[in-house]
This record gives sequence, structure tokens and C-alpha cells, in this order.
Amino acid sequence: MPAWIPQLGKTLYIPSGPKGEHLFVVILGPKLLSSYGQQELYVIVPICSAIPNIEHECPLDPSCHPFLRHDSYADFSNAQIRNKSDLCEYVAKSLWRAGEDVSAAVLNRITESLFKSKRIPRYIKRDFL
Repeated sequence: MPAWIPQLGKTLYIPSGPKGEHLFVVILGPKLLSSYGQQELYVIVPICSAIPNIEHECPLDPSCHPFLRHDSYADFSNAQIRNKSDLCEYVAKSLWRAGEDVSAAVLNRITESLFKSKRIPRYIKRDFL
């Protein structure tokens, strides 16, 4: 099996407590930032279960990815910057699992919502947007 390499639209399953895994999508990158050292950086965003009667900036339905079983959303408030070497290492060591890519249309919807989001962490806005 070839090594997993981060690219826009790639997904990861990251353990999240006793209930299993969380789906994350690579949405920005690669980018070099001297403040983070000389390594390629990516932004990953978790996909979370939608909360009823709450408006979400980027709602996603189960047709958006095979992992989704009910209405979900891209949780920009918990977006993370990760370096390429850590992402690849965690997948290679089976700490995280590679998932099915999101479609170009879904990636586009997530990134368009990201640029309008008021929930994205300031350091990501400053360094990536």
C-alpha cells in the first residue's frame, strides 16, 4: 500500500475518546511558514454531528462522505495546522487512518464556507487566509 500523502480533499480518521474516530478533511496547504519551521503545513478541519436547531456555517449531509451517517458540519472553530511529516507519520504508524477523499464539490463547499467563517481560529486566518 502506498504511503499516505496530504493533499486537498484527503481525509483522516483520528481517534476521539472511547466512542471511536472523528473524520478530518485536509482543506488548505501546503504552505511554508517560517514561524513553524521549514516544513510543509496543512489545515485540517473536523466534521462533526450537526446539532438540531443550530445554524452551521458549512452543513454536510450523509451523501457528502461514506463515513457520515447523519447531518454533519465542518467545525471551523476546531481547525488545526499540522505539518506534513507528522500527518504522514501518524498514518504510517496507524495512529490515524486514511479515509476516502471528499469530492471536489464538497471540498469547494467547505473552503468557500471557510473564507466566510467567523469561527476560524485567528492564527489560521493570519497565517493561511
